[in-house]
Amino acid sequence: MTEDRDDVRDAGAEGLGLLRAEVVRVMRGFGADYWREVDRARVFPEAFFVEMGERGYFGTLLPERWGGSDAGPMAASVLIEAVNRAGGDASTLNAQMAICGALLRSGSAAQQERYLPGIARGDVRCLCVAATEPDSGADMRSLRSRARRDGDDWVLDAHKVFISLAEHTDLLLLLVATDEGPTLFALDMEECGDRVERRPVDMVVNRLTTALFIDSLRVPDGARIGRVGGGLECLIGGFAQRRIFAASESLGNARCLLDLSVAHAKERVTFDRPIGSNQGVQYPLAQAYARIEAADLMRSDALRLLVAGEDAGARSALAKLLASEAGWEMARAALTTFGGWGLASELAVERKIRETMVFVFNNMLWSYLAERELGLPKAF
Repeated sequence: MTEDRDDVRDAGAEGLGLLRAEVVRVMRGFGADYWREVDRARVFPEAFFVEMGERGYFGTLLPERWGGSDAGPMAASVLIEAVNRAGGDASTLNAQMAICGALLRSGSAAQQERYLPGIARGDVRCLCVAATEPDSGADMRSLRSRARRDGDDWVLDAHKVFISLAEHTDLLLLLVATDEGPTLFALDMEECGDRVERRPVDMVVNRLTTALFIDSLRVPDGARIGRVGGGLECLIGGFAQRRIFAASESLGNARCLLDLSVAHAKERVTFDRPIGSNQGVQYPLAQAYARIEAADLMRSDALRLLVAGEDAGARSALAKLLASEAGWEMARAALTTFGGWGLASELAVERKIRETMVFVFNNMLWSYLAERELGLPKAF
């Protein structure tokens, strides 16, 4: 890690400010041309990922014994937002930092020893959880993918969809049904051979999404994470953190669009005056700004609860909801500001507008809040 990392861990707001400034410096090496080409070619951001690993960012949430900095979720949130605000795409950074949390919380000592140091360095890529299926969607209790016991081993058969980054991960976490309930396995992709097929799914955003097919894959019981039937427990423990990080990506995207739009509104002159003097441009930007700041406050409150070890479920859900909707509102305001140029691929605006779409699928969270916080009957 860089020399600033101890400051980040020990200096609170000052340390987070140092980290944010450091990311801004790093991202100067990954400007609009870099991300435009990554997006156009639909490729993995290799150089960016390597740089993040060399700077130790992947170990932000991992204890020092595994090569991490244990800087915590506030630092991770700053990292994610700063990358996106600078015009980048923090999805790979987010995934590498957060998904290994299932190993950290529920993995065996052997699994932690084998994988976590490499994940902290970026040598081992742990980028995806394969859970969603064609028929059950996000209903993790209606899985058709299954694992059956065969002696001391398990035999896995699965069909998963919308699994981002699966072609670029070394370690894939797979949720399947067993007689005892949903169970989580860690699959070393090099060891899986041709029993795992990954078919690309072309999406509007560059998430390198795939459909995943697993046919009679035999794995040892040592590949299981947590107890048999306890797969959801292994994942749920990280839900609040993942929602906060999704909010951080949304806020970074929103602030990137806001920065670009405000600059354009000041510089673009029509009818002998800057377009930013027109209420039709001003008001959408000011309204989006208000929503961004409000969502940021909710994210801060969710982080406060998470760091304190308190229940951050509802606050993290609200943070993700408010941030994703603020991002979408800002995308509309950016189009109002840029007009046709907002749809031109040569500008970062068009790509960022597409990236805001990733986070607006919120029906499950609305149901969660209605049932848990308002006491309404379960939705059907």
